[in-house]
Amino acid sequence: MAHLGSSLVTRAQGGPGIWQREHIALVRRALATDEVPAVASGPDGEVLAVAVCDGHLYNAGEFTARGGADGFTVAGGGSSSQAVLRAFLRRGPAAAARLDGEFAFAVWDARRGELRLGRDRLGVKPLSYFPTRSGVVFASDVATVTGHPLVSADLDATGLNALVSQLRGPGHGVLRGMREVRPGHTVCFAPDRRTEERYWGLEARPHELDRDATIARVRALLEESIGRVTDGAEAGVLLSGGLDSSVLTGLTASAGRAPRTFTVLFGDSAAAVPDRPFAEEVVRMWKCDHREIAVRPEDLLDPVTLAEVLSAKDQPTPFGDKNITPYVFSRRVAHDVPVALSGEGADALFGGLGGSIDAGRRLSSFPWTERSRRFGMPHGIGTGLFDQALLRATDIDGHLDRMFREAMDEVPHLPGGDGVDRLARQVDYLTVTRLLEQTVLHSERLSTSAGLQVRFPFTDHRLLSFLYNVPAAMKSFDGREKSLLRAVGRELVPQSVLTRAKVPYPITYDPLYKAGLVRRLRTLLEDGAAPVRPLVDLAGVRRMADDPALLDRGGWLGRADAEMVLQLDDWMRRLQVRLRL
Repeated sequence: MAHLGSSLVTRAQGGPGIWQREHIALVRRALATDEVPAVASGPDGEVLAVAVCDGHLYNAGEFTARGGADGFTVAGGGSSSQAVLRAFLRRGPAAAARLDGEFAFAVWDARRGELRLGRDRLGVKPLSYFPTRSGVVFASDVATVTGHPLVSADLDATGLNALVSQLRGPGHGVLRGMREVRPGHTVCFAPDRRTEERYWGLEARPHELDRDATIARVRALLEESIGRVTDGAEAGVLLSGGLDSSVLTGLTASAGRAPRTFTVLFGDSAAAVPDRPFAEEVVRMWKCDHREIAVRPEDLLDPVTLAEVLSAKDQPTPFGDKNITPYVFSRRVAHDVPVALSGEGADALFGGLGGSIDAGRRLSSFPWTERSRRFGMPHGIGTGLFDQALLRATDIDGHLDRMFREAMDEVPHLPGGDGVDRLARQVDYLTVTRLLEQTVLHSERLSTSAGLQVRFPFTDHRLLSFLYNVPAAMKSFDGREKSLLRAVGRELVPQSVLTRAKVPYPITYDPLYKAGLVRRLRTLLEDGAAPVRPLVDLAGVRRMADDPALLDRGGWLGRADAEMVLQLDDWMRRLQVRLRL
């Protein structure tokens, strides 16, 4: 069990703390120390329950303040693990709904012989499990689960479709038999059954506030969220210069002293990051203690860093240096502050991703899939180098359609609601429940592996529940996306930030990085045993290696094709994935 705990280094750098009995073992890694699981004992010393928690509970004090007045004592564990344990001993399964924060937990109830796993409302913290004939293997890291001798890392047609499309069914992992605790759910394992319970989800409700009251309520909810996630401690802000992170900086500064802020650059070139001048304006406005962190091409090509980035993620993605840069950035920020706030999630909440919302529009697929199809990518970004005949055989189009229909069937609506608001709820729901996997959740894994606790005030479930029911016309009352957030930011950010166009997360265009991709593609072509070879169009890979200009298709879309294939090959090697197509 110790060797599996050691593999959880992707979640924390400290040594593993282990609690183990004949047929149950719980392992917890903390940031810098050996932190054993929290254990509750009765008056005669018998073990009642044991808990581990990955993440941070904002209301831990609600459960830990009462000491030993409950007829049991708790030892070990950090504040979050102890809070989870006390909550479940007092309230049983209903305790999950009382927990507030970003968390994944496991509770072993020794009295009933039951294991309960749970995950926060948005699924910011990961938690996967693999049922076996005699029990279950679970961890915050998929590679740790596959490292168990009873677990096999098999990739079938369904899993391949999920990898290619970056879409999988709720509660399902990519590997065959791998499962995930769904956001806002708990899963209970008893000797004779497995049950799943939902404790939170989006609900459709009438919105009764006018515009001014709505703006005021949004600001109040954001301020409350920032207060909770910082918990009175000083935290840095990851300041890109975009609207979201700039408003976050302004709200944090207006509540007290200006925060420490951090912006990424590529080398010493200001032109490579168009956000830089806007970030500088925000810094001047609030007199922030600011640091610019330069990421060099050699940082993005370092084999050790590439391996660390891949290890941080549960599955490969087509985003390449869009992953490597945040990892290197987070690692450097962690030298200055242990906790940093991110503006990610705001696009999903404030209508910044779904495109136009009008009466004549009908969704034919996920909004981001519709966009990729307009650019000639029918199955999504990063799919251009896969064997298209193989994808037809695995029915990738049918997979995409099933995922879309299942998601649409889940969307909560008001009876007889307005058509435009119905569409807006569809876009918001699909974005929150399916696309956050590629944004907020992805950033959490990269930053955590880099040793930085990044918290996401915009993902507060109270704010999300409120905004889900704001009418579409009010969300874009000034004719632009994210009107409500711009209104909140009027006195908090420079005018230039309020009026600027949105730009994607910066990438490097340094020729050294592209040359490194070409070298890796050629190495792949020369390796007859490369595990990804049966899945890709080798002729297409060869054309790209021979003509690096193909990497520049669509700005970075050609690169995404190469990045996806290279990451998939490395991922299959690391997990020793076997194809079962």
